[in-house]
Amino acid sequence: MKQIIKLGFVLAAYASVACVSLALVYNLTAPAIEAAKQAKASAGMKIVFEDADTFSPASDFEKDPASAVNINAVHTAQKDGKVIGAVIEAAGATYDKAVMLVGLDLNRTITGIQFLSLTDTPGFGQRAAEPEFTDQFKGLAAQNTLAAGTDFDGLSGATITTKGVANIINYAVWAAGDYLAKNHGGQAGTGGAPVVEAAPSVFDFDTAFEELFPVEEGAEKPVYTEVPEVAETQAGSMTVNKVWTVSAGGKIIGAMASVSGPSFHDAQASVLTAVNTERTIIGCRITELNDTPNIGMRALEKDFYEQFTGKSADEAFAVNEGIDALSGATITSAAITDMVKAGAAQAVAALSAQGGN
Repeated sequence: MKQIIKLGFVLAAYASVACVSLALVYNLTAPAIEAAKQAKASAGMKIVFEDADTFSPASDFEKDPASAVNINAVHTAQKDGKVIGAVIEAAGATYDKAVMLVGLDLNRTITGIQFLSLTDTPGFGQRAAEPEFTDQFKGLAAQNTLAAGTDFDGLSGATITTKGVANIINYAVWAAGDYLAKNHGGQAGTGGAPVVEAAPSVFDFDTAFEELFPVEEGAEKPVYTEVPEVAETQAGSMTVNKVWTVSAGGKIIGAMASVSGPSFHDAQASVLTAVNTERTIIGCRITELNDTPNIGMRALEKDFYEQFTGKSADEAFAVNEGIDALSGATITSAAITDMVKAGAAQAVAALSAQGGN
């Protein structure tokens, strides 16, 4: 017993020494690591703002959380201790996504742009990071929104990337210009922030249910009841997650089913489909989708998923046969369509078991 206690004290002593040593090493190396990090960041900012000799974080910059373009950081650019502009790090959707540095002087002229990351298609969208494209922006006056074909040449065969990059740059220069005008005597802009529509997002279950079965005026709020024997069953390559009957005022008014399956490149998707007692699809809502931004993810747009509303659960609809496919996303379109059909079939089966049609 004494040996165990002694060993415990020895281990505790070693642990204490190790913790103290690690703390000392961290305190000694942290300043050097931070200095190296700042030097690397400054080198990148120097590329987009050559005239500046130092850069300082703009701690008083206020981000707009509602913007689809995310501002990661803003630094003021100084020369001889005087602010001459700003460098802004912005991220947003392209064909996939990109993170960029954009420099802007006090006259709202772009001093340069650089990609920190770009995950678009090699040979197409990736060409946006090449000097032939990025050099077009240096020296451009950015008082107004920049447009491909008017202010700069777009990328042939990469229209979505071009549009996404333009969105990031336009919002970044507006944000930087607005900040400089308010805080450092920069030239004022001529309008508000450019509108960059946020990408549509998946529905959570409660919101989807409320939209599919809204409360009718003067009626009781609909409620759902799970049909447990149907949960986690297979329908080909798809999984029927759960099925529910829906009632209001003690009367069954419909049913809904959640179905999951693979979409593009086997990415997982889930769709909640609702039907009424006449075997008609009330609508569907996508609750999970991991697909290509600006391509497959457009299945989340109302114009696509509302195509299923009003169709019979017994109808043999398919992509290009009653359902318009998303441009460039036929596989995703077909996958969502299959999930809606499977969900509708499971929902009407649940209604039939309750004495419905």
